[in-house]
Amino acid sequence: MNSQIRTRRGSAAVVAAATALVLVGCTSTTGGGVGSGPNAAGIQSSAARVVAPPDGAPGSTPASPPVAALPTPVSSDLGSAAPSPVSSPASGPSKAAAAPPAVPAATVSIVPAAPPAVPAPTVSIVPAANASGVSPVAPVVVSVATGKLGAVAVTNPEGRSVRGAFSADRRIWTSAEALGYDRAYTVRATSNSSTGAAGTSVSSFTTLDPGGTSSLSFFPGPNLKTIGVGQPLVVQFDQPPADRATAEKALVVTTVPVVKGSWSWIDDTTAHYRPEKFWKAGTKISVAAKIYGVDLGDGMYGEGDRTLNVTVGQSKVAKIDDATKQMQVFIDGKLIRTVPVSMGREQTVAVGDKNISLVTPSGIYVVQEKYAVKRMKSASYGLPADNDLGYDKNIPLAVRLSNEGIFVHSAPWSVDDQGVRNVSHGCININPAAAQWFYDNFSFGDVVEVTGTSTELAPTDGFGDWNVPWAEWQQGSAS
Repeated sequence: MNSQIRTRRGSAAVVAAATALVLVGCTSTTGGGVGSGPNAAGIQSSAARVVAPPDGAPGSTPASPPVAALPTPVSSDLGSAAPSPVSSPASGPSKAAAAPPAVPAATVSIVPAAPPAVPAPTVSIVPAANASGVSPVAPVVVSVATGKLGAVAVTNPEGRSVRGAFSADRRIWTSAEALGYDRAYTVRATSNSSTGAAGTSVSSFTTLDPGGTSSLSFFPGPNLKTIGVGQPLVVQFDQPPADRATAEKALVVTTVPVVKGSWSWIDDTTAHYRPEKFWKAGTKISVAAKIYGVDLGDGMYGEGDRTLNVTVGQSKVAKIDDATKQMQVFIDGKLIRTVPVSMGREQTVAVGDKNISLVTPSGIYVVQEKYAVKRMKSASYGLPADNDLGYDKNIPLAVRLSNEGIFVHSAPWSVDDQGVRNVSHGCININPAAAQWFYDNFSFGDVVEVTGTSTELAPTDGFGDWNVPWAEWQQGSAS
C-alpha cells in the first residue's frame, strides 16, 4: 500500500508540473487555444486577481504579494493538503492533476510628476527706472508678457495714486490721467505666474520742469451756451506762444454737422476761428485746447487744458443800407421787421493833430455785448466832452457792435431824422420801441451789416473777421 501511495503521488506531481508548464504559456482564456476547455476555464475563473501598484511608486505603500483564491483542497489519504484533483479519488486513479492557479502580473499605476515651478513674470515699466524730464502727458505703462499683473500703484510724494486701468487679460496697466510738472513718481507692481509664483517690482521717475507756463481763455465764455451765426471762436493766450504752429495744432475744433474752418492769428496772443460763411443754425461746436504738457516754444508749456462747447442759435441778420436809411431784420432768412435808422454823420472833427471821423463804417459787424443802460463818453475816442460835439451821457438799450464804440441804441432825440439823414457820432440810432425789440432779440454773435457809407470797418475792430476774404483769412493760420 505504501508503494501504491508513493506511485500515485509521483504521478500526480508529474502531471501537475506538466500542466503548470502549459498554463504558464497560455495567454487566452477563451476557447480554441492551448489550455482552453472546461478544466482550464474552471481554473481561470476560480482565481481572483489582486492588483496593486509597485513598491516605491508615488503615493503607494509596499504591497503584499498577490494572493490567489484556490479551490478548496481535498485531503489525501496521507492527511496532508494537496492541490485539488480534477476528479475525486473515489473515481479511480487521476489522469491529470489540476495546475496551481496562475499568478497574475501586477498592474502599474503611473502618477505624473508635478510640473516645474514657473517663476514670477518679468514686469516692464515705462518710463524707465530713474528717468527724468518725462512728459506729464505720456502714459505710464506697466506690463507682463506672461502671467498676470496683480496690484499696480503709481503715486506722487504725497501718496496720491494716479488713475489707471487694466487690459482685459490683465497683462497691461495704463495710466488714465496727466501727471504734474516737476514731480517724482513711484511705481509699484505685483505679478503672478500660472503656478502662483508672485513677484514685486518698484521703479521711480521724474517729470519735466518747464521754464514757464502759459494759460488761455475763450470767447464765448463758459456761461454762454448759444451764439449767433456770426460768432468767431476766440482763443487768447496770456503769454505769446513762440511756436504758433504747435500752439494752433493743440486747438482742436469739432462741429456737428462737419464744417470746414480755419484759425487766423489776430495778434501775438490771439487766434480766431471761423468757417468760410456764417455758421448754420443748429451747429454744435466743441473746442478742445489740449495745451497741457505741450512745448509752446522757448521752453514754455501749456498750463492746463480747456474746453468750450456752444450751439449756434437762429440766424439773425440785420441789414442797413445807407441809401435808404432803413434796417431790415431777417430771422432764419425771413424778413421780420424794417426799422428807420440814423447813422454817423459825414463829418471829420480835428482834435489837435488827430482827425476823428464820425461816419459809421460799412462792413459786417457781430454783436459783442449789450447794456440796459450804457454810459457813453466822447472822450473815449478822443473828442473832449466840452467840444461842441462832445458828450457824456447814459444811453438806454445799447447793443455793442465794435471796439471803437459803434452801438445800436435807443435815440428818442433823433426820431425825426431816422430814415431821413445821418446825425449821430457813429452809432446807429433807432426809435425806443424798435430799440427794445432789438435789445431783446439780438445777442452775442448775431450779425449787423452796414453798406453804402464812405469808410470801411477794420477787420481787427471787434469781430470784423467776416470782412476778410476767405483765402486771405486762411493765410493767417500758422499751420
